[in-house]
Amino acid sequence: MAQVLGPHPRLLIPSVEALDQIAKPAVPAHRGLPVGIPPFISTTEQDWTLNAFCRRHGWKIWLKGPYYDAVQVNWWPSFLSLRTAFQATWGTEKLFLQAHVRGLEESISFSAYQGRLLDVVHMVKRDITPEGKTWGGRIDDPVPEFLNPLRAIVKELNWSGGAELEMIRNPAGELWLMEINPRFPAWIHGATIAGRNLAGRLVEAASGIAMSEAVPQSNEFARIVLEMPVRAGYPIPPLQEPMNGSQLHSGKYPSGMPMLAHRLHALRSRSVPASVPLEAAPSVATVPASFIKDILGADLDNVETPSRILLPSTAAHSFAQLAEAARAASSPACEVRAAYSIKTNPDERLIKMAYDVGFLAEAISELEVGKALEVGFLPEQVILNGPAKAWPSQARSRPVHAIFCDSLDELRQVVQRAVGGEELAEIIGVRLRGPQLISRFGIPVVSREIFYDMIGLLRALPQHFRIGCHFHIASSNFGIGQWWRLYDSSLRCAKAIESCTDRAVECVDIGGGWFPDDFENDLMPKLGDAIRQAREALPSLRTFVLEPGRAMVQHSMAVAMRVLEVRRFQGVPQDIVVDGSIAELPLAWQFPHRILQRDHKSGEWQPMARGPARILGRLCMEDDIVAPNVQLRADITEGQLLAICDAGAYESSMAYTFGRGKSNGL
Repeated sequence: MAQVLGPHPRLLIPSVEALDQIAKPAVPAHRGLPVGIPPFISTTEQDWTLNAFCRRHGWKIWLKGPYYDAVQVNWWPSFLSLRTAFQATWGTEKLFLQAHVRGLEESISFSAYQGRLLDVVHMVKRDITPEGKTWGGRIDDPVPEFLNPLRAIVKELNWSGGAELEMIRNPAGELWLMEINPRFPAWIHGATIAGRNLAGRLVEAASGIAMSEAVPQSNEFARIVLEMPVRAGYPIPPLQEPMNGSQLHSGKYPSGMPMLAHRLHALRSRSVPASVPLEAAPSVATVPASFIKDILGADLDNVETPSRILLPSTAAHSFAQLAEAARAASSPACEVRAAYSIKTNPDERLIKMAYDVGFLAEAISELEVGKALEVGFLPEQVILNGPAKAWPSQARSRPVHAIFCDSLDELRQVVQRAVGGEELAEIIGVRLRGPQLISRFGIPVVSREIFYDMIGLLRALPQHFRIGCHFHIASSNFGIGQWWRLYDSSLRCAKAIESCTDRAVECVDIGGGWFPDDFENDLMPKLGDAIRQAREALPSLRTFVLEPGRAMVQHSMAVAMRVLEVRRFQGVPQDIVVDGSIAELPLAWQFPHRILQRDHKSGEWQPMARGPARILGRLCMEDDIVAPNVQLRADITEGQLLAICDAGAYESSMAYTFGRGKSNGL
């Protein structure tokens, strides 16, 4: 309309300056209102930082467009695909992630003219569609604590037009502002039903023509849909079948907003001075100095790539730090032990580091037990975990420190052997699957029948065996906050075992699939709290075992690879192909990896920033993308060395030989 008619004083919309003040996600104009803004982060940040934000908020996250569109994100691969789709839809990288807020939705809608607040209503949703749209609501007056600052904001912005403030009231009664929309909401006639014609007030103020007063009918409303007859032959184009039965984002509710967004970005690119960057400068993930020090210690010029390289000082620091924390947290009443999960990375150098600082060894196979014994562990320093441990040759693997049974059948076999006189372990315990966990592992204590049978078997265990409980809850999948809640739930299960067996639970063994940064920044400082919590629930607890396999060794290795080909478009590098692949990095898709590149002139190793390019692997597989969203240097050349960091855990133990000209025979 503005394009056709030009500017007009009766075009009832806010100014560009006012729109900038309500821009998401920060919404600068909200200051003074009794609302908060949920935590958010721009997707122009480094992927490493974005992944940490998602974990910190328990993967209860929304990916949002700059003007419209929001979709929930619950793990990293879905974020990558959704970000690509949103960038194409909205024509910008300026998207953002925002933490989910529990609660019920409310709205404030108002009309204003030239900075004067004309009328305002408070709407509480009573019914919503499956997509969350308002389908019924209650109209009230806003409270003075909201009305007074809102009037000041309208005046300061010299607002003309309608608007809606979308909010969520959490269980604590706090209001969180989602966005301010610069238009009347679709439910606005519901306010007219309550005698508050906001649109009419706006037209009256702008035209000077008195409005017919709305007659209050009810302060509650519901929306309905009517099927209307139309003229036969009305030129409606035929519907197109969606690809694979799916809908694109915003495709179910067609809108011109994405097209307008593209045009707005183009318009602003012409109107903004060249000295002002349109997008944020590429961000770079923080790489510990020990990474670069260890990589410099490897003679990569004479190494055949791809090659997995150990970062010895980085790894040694992780093991020593936890060993010291365990000693500091121990007491005469309860010993705290760290255990290394060999499955995470069976490299003998890492197992030796664990042995040297006093760790126990956790094994899920007879071969892993053998590896631990070869390095120097004694059988009584080994914990057996995982499913089905009735291995053919068990003589050298017992008596061990502890056995944790993964199923009721395994517990029955172990108890029968213990009753028969076999000294299997000092501690015999169970891996618990609590009521809030969905997993194939552990004994499901939510089943009364299974819990009853488990209690009967533990009662039958000879008295000289100590009873233990093992919990493994992968915090990297749903965040450290949820891990703490599930930890508390697991302790309650262990307490119930004590109560029902009339025997003490003397050992608690916990694993968590912790991301290294979460483990170091959140769990390690609270280790004493975790132990106190366990001892309050289980007063007879004598041994507390911590098994942070991934947290110990994810940082301990990098994969060195060389650039084989630089693919350019109009002289700018778009992609590179390397001699490494997802065969060496089988979890490249699951979490971001920090990347170092060596300057071919100076020899310095520098972190690679986030950008639009990709690192493609050598394999003939569509999904062999070593890293998306990287910034390639303009002078990058074939033969240049890269180091993909954070590749020391399951990236190592789960690597495979495809494309290496080797058989993967057992």
